[in-house]
Order: sequence, then structure tokens, then C-alpha cells
Amino acid sequence: MRNFFASGLAAAAVVAVAACADTPAPIVVATSSPAQVVVVPGPPPQAVVEFKPPPAPGSSATTWQPGHWRWSGMNGATWEWVSGQYVAPPLGQSYWVPGQWVQQASGGWSWIDGHWAA
Repeated sequence: MRNFFASGLAAAAVVAVAACADTPAPIVVATSSPAQVVVVPGPPPQAVVEFKPPPAPGSSATTWQPGHWRWSGMNGATWEWVSGQYVAPPLGQSYWVPGQWVQQASGGWSWIDGHWAA
């Protein structure tokens, strides 16, 4: 393992995952505790148009987290739609910043997780 983080943060490892002969597999470019960065060979499909239902009665302090595509497997090379949902924000956080797929310099795509912000 080689340390990519200063200040004693978790070590990271560069790992290449070989592509399957039939289907390109994602390449894990770095891992750290608890998250890992996965670069997939192409962009996600177009977003699914979702109907945003009204929040459940009595749940006024919830925020809509929109759906997104998730890479669903090293060997299957498939995309899986994760439906949007209402979620209560953590204490002190007021809005949800949605995650997004970002194209890398290598030409692959990686997911940046959504997060709560004040």
C-alpha cells in the first residue's frame, strides 16, 4: 500500500481490475477507508424521468433526494437505477447536494457521492 493522503489519513492502494474478455469491467483506481473510487468505462445512461410524489403526511422536514444510476457489478458491466426518495436531514444540515457522474482525464467515469450541507 502507498499513502496518498497527508496528515495520517487512511492509506490508499492503487488496484487495477482486469477487464473481462466479453465486457469491460470497471477499474478501481484508489481505495480508502471507508470509500473507494471506481472508474467505469463509459458514461451512465440518460437519467430516468421520475415522478416526485408529495411527501408523506406529517413529514414536513424531509428532503427529496433524486434518483441516479449506480454501477452494479464488476463482471456484469450493468447499470442499475436507484430511485429517488424523501429523507430527513441530519441535525444542523439544511439541503442535499446530489451526487453526480464525472468524466475523468483517463476517459472513464466516476461517481461523486451526494452529501448534506448547512
